[in-house]
Order: sequence, then C-alpha cells, then structure tokens
Amino acid sequence: MEESESQSGENAKGTVRPTSSTTRSATEIYLVGQPASSIRGSKLPTMRQVLKFFFHTVNESGDRQETFKETVRNVLTFWNLARIKTISERGCREKLTRLWEHWRSLQKSRDRAAKDKVENFKSQLDLLWDIGAPDAVEDIEKNRLLTPADKQQDIAFYQDQRGERKAFMSGNDKIFAAKKRKQEERVEKQRSKQGRFAACEPSSSDSRPQTSVVADTPTEVEMEKKDTAIQPGRYTSKHPYVTVQLPRRILQEPALKELADRLRISNNEIVSVVAAVLRSANPPGDLSEFRISRETARRARASHRRQVAAAQREAFTPPPHAVVHWDGKLVKNVVGEEEHRQAIFISGRGHEEGKLLAVLPVKDGTGLTQARSTARAIEDWSCASNIKALCFDTTSSNTGRVQGAVIHLEALLEKQLLRLGCRHHVMELVVRAAASNIFGKTSAPTDPLFQTLKKRWSQLDHSQYLRLDIANLPESDWLSHLRHRTVSYLLTVTEWAREDYREAAELTLLVLGVNPPRGTHFLRPGACHHARWMAKIIYYLKIYMFSHQLELSSDLCVKLQRMAIFVSLLYTPAWLKSPVAEDAPVNDLQLHHELLRYRAVDCEVADAALAVASRHLWYLRPQTVVLSLCSEKLSAAEKKGGDQIELPRRNERLRQRQLGHPTDYTAFRPDR
Repeated sequence: MEESESQSGENAKGTVRPTSSTTRSATEIYLVGQPASSIRGSKLPTMRQVLKFFFHTVNESGDRQETFKETVRNVLTFWNLARIKTISERGCREKLTRLWEHWRSLQKSRDRAAKDKVENFKSQLDLLWDIGAPDAVEDIEKNRLLTPADKQQDIAFYQDQRGERKAFMSGNDKIFAAKKRKQEERVEKQRSKQGRFAACEPSSSDSRPQTSVVADTPTEVEMEKKDTAIQPGRYTSKHPYVTVQLPRRILQEPALKELADRLRISNNEIVSVVAAVLRSANPPGDLSEFRISRETARRARASHRRQVAAAQREAFTPPPHAVVHWDGKLVKNVVGEEEHRQAIFISGRGHEEGKLLAVLPVKDGTGLTQARSTARAIEDWSCASNIKALCFDTTSSNTGRVQGAVIHLEALLEKQLLRLGCRHHVMELVVRAAASNIFGKTSAPTDPLFQTLKKRWSQLDHSQYLRLDIANLPESDWLSHLRHRTVSYLLTVTEWAREDYREAAELTLLVLGVNPPRGTHFLRPGACHHARWMAKIIYYLKIYMFSHQLELSSDLCVKLQRMAIFVSLLYTPAWLKSPVAEDAPVNDLQLHHELLRYRAVDCEVADAALAVASRHLWYLRPQTVVLSLCSEKLSAAEKKGGDQIELPRRNERLRQRQLGHPTDYTAFRPDR
C-alpha cells in the first residue's frame, strides 16, 4: 500500500477507513472528529457539521458525487426553515467540493503541512458554512408574507449566524406556515377553475369599428403544462388567454404613438410589432381587418406630434422677462448629408433650465438666416413681447455690426435688447489661444498626445501623480495667493451643471495638492474633439500629472507644466464663475488684470490670452455693467461710485458702433 493512501485513510471512491495513526477512535476523521449520521441542532450548520455528515454518508454509500448531493439537500433543509434565500443547489455542491478538496490537501500532507494552515482550517470549522445568496437580506425585506418584526428577526438571525452564533431557531413558524398553506390553497383553487374568461364588453358610446381577438378554451393537458410554471406567492391570471376588443385603426391610439416616439421606434418597426402581437392570438388575428401599414403609421405619428406641439404651445406661459438663446450646428441628416440646424431656447423666471422652442433646419449659418429662424420660433410661441435680452456665441455671424444676427433680430422684433455674450464661448477662445501658443496649432482630427494617454491609462499607477510646485516660480507670493483663492472657491462649490465641470475642478484641486471632497480618483479618459475645450483641459491636466510615467520629453513636460499652471490658477475658476450674468463684468475685469500680472510668470501665454480677452471687452458697456449692482463681489462704496457714470448719448453710441470702438470704461477697476 502506498504511503499517501495509508495516510489519507481514504480509498479511491472517497470512503474513510480506520488508520493506524488514530488513537481516539478507529473512525475519527482528521481535524473533523467523529462522523455523524445527521445534522442536529437549532442553528444553521457549521463546516464541521457538514463534513461530519458527509464522511458518514460517503462511508455508507461509497459514491462521492451522490454524497455531495445528499449533504447539500440536508443542509438546505435548515436554511429553508430559517427562510433565508440560498445560492443554487449546484453552487452549494461546488462549494462543498472545494471544502472537501481543502481538507483533502491538508490530510494528504499532514506530516509536512504548515502549522498555520492547519490552525487556520481548524479555526474555521466551527463557523457557519455560508451558502446564503448575495441578495438574501433584500429577499427577506421583500417577502410580503412576513411582518416587519418577522423581517427584522430573520435578518438579525442570519447576521448572528455569520458571527457569534448565539441565536437559534425555535422550530417552524406556525403563522408563516398557515399563510403559506392559504396561499397554496388559493393557487390550487385558481387552477381548478376553467371555462371562464375575462371579456371586455364594448362601450355603448364607442361607435368606432372594432374587432375581437378571441382565444379558445385551453384543454386539460395544456392546463397541466401551465401548472408547472405557477408558483405560490406570485400573481397568476385565471387563464392563459383573455378576450379583448382591439380597434381596427390601432395605429391611431395615442398611447401607441407616444410609446413609438419615446422609444424612437421606426414606422416599419411599430407595424411589425403590432402585426406580431395580432398573430400571437389564438386563433391568430386577421391582419386584413386592421388598418396597419407604414404609411398609416407615418401619418398617425405626424398628426400626433403636431397635436402635442400645439398643446404645449397653448399651455406655455413665457416668463415676463425672457432671454432668448440660439446656437447653430452642422449635423448629418438621415441620408448622411451635412445640414445646418439651429436650436432656440428661452430662459427666465420659472424656466431657469431653459425651454426649447425649436430645432430648425436652416440653409446656412449667416446672421440674417439665424435671425429669421429665431424670430419665427419666437412668434410661433407668442413670446415676442417677453423677450428682453439675447444670449449668443461671440462669433462674427452673431456680433457683426452690419450683418450680425443680433442686429437683424433686433430689427425683426422692432426693439433694442440687452446683449449678453456667452462667457463660456469667450473663455473657450482664451484657453484655445493659450494652448496654441504653448503647443502650436494643429489640424489633425485627434491629438497624438491624448491618444498616448488613452492607450497607456490602464498601465499607469494612479496613486503616483505630480503636483504643481510654485515656490520657485516668479511672483511666487502672488501665485500662492491665487492658489489659496482657487482652492477656497472650489471647495465651496456643491452643485455642478455637468460632470465634466466637476472632474475639471477635482483635477485642479489634485494638481494644487488638495484632496477633493469625494476623495482621490481618476476617471478613464473619454472622447475629445476640437470643439470640446473642457475635455481638452481635463486631458492636459491628466497628462501633466502622469507625465513622469508616460516617458515624455523634457521640453514637452515643461510645456505641460506651463499649461497646468495657467489652467489651475486662472482658467478653471474663471470658467466656473462665467455663467453668472451679474458677476460677468467684474469677472472679466478681474481676469484681464490677472493676465496683465501673469506676464511676469509666462509672458507669451499671458499676451496670447490678453489678445483674445481684449477683443471681448465690448461686454463692459454701460447697459451690461449696470448688472454689477446686483453682484456681491462689489462693496457698497464701489456700487455708489456708479452714480458718477454718465451713459453716452445716442449719437455717441452710434458713432462708436460704426467705428467699432467699445465704450471707454477702464476706470472701473475692482481690486478683487
């Protein structure tokens, strides 16, 4: 006999024989103890109890696989009495197999096995053999047959069994068993009822032609097949078929048209779905009796959309002082051709998030075309008299002195409006100028540097990232002041318009050496296009923070550091503050003054950003600067100083507009 077999005391079938090394009993199992013919007690079985029962059964039957099944069935009895959901029976057998294999490996090498492994196994033998499902607690909470007290008691018992194991079962719950028995009786009563169907009788007031899809009474054999799927505790209909009345013009039903539009189902798809439902009846419905076709679906949905749009326009109440926004994009239509689309919004009290008026196709992106489409949408929604201001991108097609959309829209609406240039668009131009100065202009569809980060992202150690060191930079005291102000502001922001804004703010805090409120974590780099400068800012910060792991050249690392300093200390706070209209004049002047001082740190970047920012100082007109009276960034003394401001006369404003010179307002210099 081989040594391993004599030590294991187990034959090829898995039965345990007495070994010469045992001293207590000829049948004692190594580390487990005496085999047991049953699992006793009022607690969920431990690993020792499971193994004892397994070894007793395998000695008698000699079939290990059958013993696994028998052991699992006995253990599941306790878990069912405790009303705790378990993993599948197959999963239980696999778990028991792994437990036996672990014991087997220790038993084979009993003379040379490490003591810590043996002691660890012995310490776990008296713990719960946990076969509970991952959602066992949730399953108890959803059990409608249990009272809240019973649910808490079952959850507490399960948690106790996984820990100290002080609690025990007091036998089968008689109340629960009675509820279960009544439920099974109700299900059995439902099964015994045959021949009655729930019919929906047509209303006498409904004169529309309708047809019925009638199902035959199922046979007893069919009912027996259906019985196998009926489970106590779940709702089951009385019969597998019901009789319903369906309109011949089924595609005209509002619920069906709304569902098709909400799920973006094509006309062909909705016709196919309806036809399949009709064919699935017993007997199958006659499709010739219904008016279903692709053209019918198209007309019905178009009519429904017009009705919904008219109802929304009728119910819409525009804000008393509304701001109209518009922006155009080049998009591809259904045939793959590019066309201009223009979205028109209005916002105001009661519509802070904006109300979409229309997304209109336009022949081109000129100022006159945009103004006409915007005016048409405003007239369609009957809110022309409520428009008080315009919000727009500061492109030449919008701000042109002669052919700009702003000039044409004011002429079409026959009134002068407050002009609020989009500050986010201005800030995008500023950071674009800074990036072009540092990295140079590029016409490639994607930046190779960004692609490098995306490809190597999974290989980077995200716990090792660089932080900015501004102690050795020029104007270090002033930069430290900017750092403190930026960190203080970002830590106070709790609401974010978009998640990429939050990510940019958190990366700024990390690169400045401060942990964000949500902790340190990095999102995987996403898509990046030339028009999405917020995504580019996120890329630049991440590339700088992991530049030492990307093995970049020293010259490129210096450029990334320049970009990170500009973005974290100047750009990020300016971007996040820019949407507030009453603070915009103060923020613009503050950024202008900071860029002037930033020339001592990085002259080239500061000059490039100043060149763009200076072209947009037209925002500091008296009509918009007056909004600063509502800003909390100015003191009362600074606001009172505005009484000395004289607005230019109309002739002077016209002359300045013709010459293209903004109103001189450089004396307005906030110091913070």
